[in-house]
Amino acid sequence: MRADTYEIHFPMLVDRAFEILSGFRNTRTYNCIKIKNLQTSIKINLAILSEHIKSKMNTNSYTGYMQRNPQLALTKIMEEYWELVAASENNKIYECSDLFVHILMYLNRISLSIEDILNELNKRRWTLKTLIQRNDLYDENQKEILIGITNSKYFDKTDKFAEDDLGIKIIRYSNRNLLVKGEIVNQEKFSKYFPYDKYIKLLLLPCKPKDMIWLLASKRLTHIITYDTIIENYPKISTLIHQIIDPTICIALISRQEDIIEPNKWTNTNKPLIASEYICQVTKYFQDNSINPDQYYLDKITRSSEAFLINTNKYLLADAVVQTGKTIQENNLRIWNIIISKGQIHIGLYEYFN
Repeated sequence: MRADTYEIHFPMLVDRAFEILSGFRNTRTYNCIKIKNLQTSIKINLAILSEHIKSKMNTNSYTGYMQRNPQLALTKIMEEYWELVAASENNKIYECSDLFVHILMYLNRISLSIEDILNELNKRRWTLKTLIQRNDLYDENQKEILIGITNSKYFDKTDKFAEDDLGIKIIRYSNRNLLVKGEIVNQEKFSKYFPYDKYIKLLLLPCKPKDMIWLLASKRLTHIITYDTIIENYPKISTLIHQIIDPTICIALISRQEDIIEPNKWTNTNKPLIASEYICQVTKYFQDNSINPDQYYLDKITRSSEAFLINTNKYLLADAVVQTGKTIQENNLRIWNIIISKGQIHIGLYEYFN
């Protein structure tokens, strides 16, 4: 929590100045925020809370700064989203509150009120059924199996898994030819995991593992082949159909050779920066080792996390998938601790959650 904010039941973030200027203090209630002083008590609904935050628009405060810079508020919403994804059950209320209050800041800046949002949601009530019926109709008429596969690192593992376990031979072309084809080479294996219909087309779509989740959630894809370490870093929208162990890789926290890592000396005023592709696994590792989330910063990144240790001293640690360890050795890095050991990571076939 920043220095100019104050926790108020939910806990909700509001300006510390509110408490100082008004003399109000917070008390617990179970269905709203309740603020009271010795003379009176008031209950604040969302619209009033939003208006209070809006009143700080031109002040020299965190909420004022965010509201005057809506793109920063949007960026902060993205950061809060990942913190919520990685949060433990005990911390979800805090992360939800942080996310919610930054959304309010953004809405204030673009002149959308809570009433505007409620009117829009009320309008959608009467069209929701039609939209669901259309989606169902689309699914019924779908005559394709469209599988998302990786086109980058470890694509050879995807191809081997597809052929050995699913009966699908993945045919890739060289140079700049982006066409990828799937050939059913073992009907018995294929039929274990996919519906058999001679009229259904089998199509493959190469994409980044980090893009697969939303493509599956929006039903652009019917299936994906990826690692469980990817799946676990996103909201659960998929169902596992089949998986095998990949015994060759692990996930580790990496540091520079010369750096001394002492988590017992981390504090909320002395937080190290950690570059993380696998924020859920890193968060759980720290939680299991009694390292408080208030004592470190996790920056969500998408790849090449080792570079954050090599090209800047801002970061103390970075997580990475380790297979041979060559990249680590050649860049004067070291494994500080293993988060997920070899033999505990799986590659699998997933479909949309039903």
